[in-house]
Amino acid sequence: MATKPNIVIVGGGYGGIVVATKLESALHKTHQIILIERKTHFYHSIGGLRAVVEDGFEHKIIIPYDNLFKYDGKVVHSTVTTIHKKEVIVNTETEWGTRIPFEYLVIATGSTYPRPGKLTAENKEESVDELVAQRNAVRNANKILIIGGGPVGIELAGEIASVYQDKEVTLIHAANHLLNEKFPKKMINLLAKQLKELNVKLIFGEFIKFPSSGIGDGLSPLTLETDKGTQIESDVQFVAFGVSPNTSIIGTLDQSLIESDTSRVKVRPTLQLDNDNYDHIFALGDITNINETKLAYRAGLHADVITKNIIARINNKKLVEYKPGPEVMIIPIGKAKGAALLPFGNMVVGSFMAKNAKGKTLMVDRFWKSLNATPPSTT
Repeated sequence: MATKPNIVIVGGGYGGIVVATKLESALHKTHQIILIERKTHFYHSIGGLRAVVEDGFEHKIIIPYDNLFKYDGKVVHSTVTTIHKKEVIVNTETEWGTRIPFEYLVIATGSTYPRPGKLTAENKEESVDELVAQRNAVRNANKILIIGGGPVGIELAGEIASVYQDKEVTLIHAANHLLNEKFPKKMINLLAKQLKELNVKLIFGEFIKFPSSGIGDGLSPLTLETDKGTQIESDVQFVAFGVSPNTSIIGTLDQSLIESDTSRVKVRPTLQLDNDNYDHIFALGDITNINETKLAYRAGLHADVITKNIIARINNKKLVEYKPGPEVMIIPIGKAKGAALLPFGNMVVGSFMAKNAKGKTLMVDRFWKSLNATPPSTT
């Protein structure tokens, strides 16, 4: 029997796992699906902030890839060092050696972000250690500083302040209000009101002047100064801004595919790389230059389009295009409060929706199911 051609997915984040499992379900009889992911476990970053305050929560959000595929798909734990037109090169030996050929390639390398929003550790033990160290630091701290008032900063402040009413939590944001101008004032004001009710101190219109040596791991006492001279003392500091798309690997294929100002990869509406030489290569999620807020659920929508288009190319059919939808966001404040922007009519709703759609469970069970894994017992 002839060897089946490979479809390779680089990156096992929110978009990568969706496109990998959808492609395997549709094409396992004709193609070998290979997911290359350097980490041994999936990190459910949507739930990562709660691990800073809830004992044991880290075990609910670090999920093994072992059962991802239902047929003969393969997860390769390695790092891609180079992309060529028809093969990728990895840094460890695999059953294909270090050069893995492909008929189609999906690049889903995501982005980097300060912890606990994302983690750098490559295995569960080190990931747990990172999260536990932060939780212990928060538990022992009197003053906690959160730098950045976007969705992550707001959510992190809410998690900490809703659990520790006795701690002084300060959130500083360079803009004159939470979030940015994309969001309705009603949502901005509602979130600010809820944080203030939890005694979170909000500082707007100032930014932290970071020391040249940085702030280390953020788990030690520091006094930081803003551009306006405000001195802020804290025992723990969390940086809640600074998303960086992981696109350097695409530069090994063709540097012209990377936007110089954003470092994002240029894609067509079909999510193919924007170059006729690479129309068998697709990209999704945070790395793309699609003008939309980068969210996990959107990476899943990208995965749907890519799956359809790879199948269409195999069958010589017309490709479909991805169309960005309206702004949508759910920002919980702890388990019981928060606000949401719904994708119709710019409608803003409050705690009931935020709690039930996200805040109560942070979608933990859903992602264990997505990886065909059994969550740990809560008894």
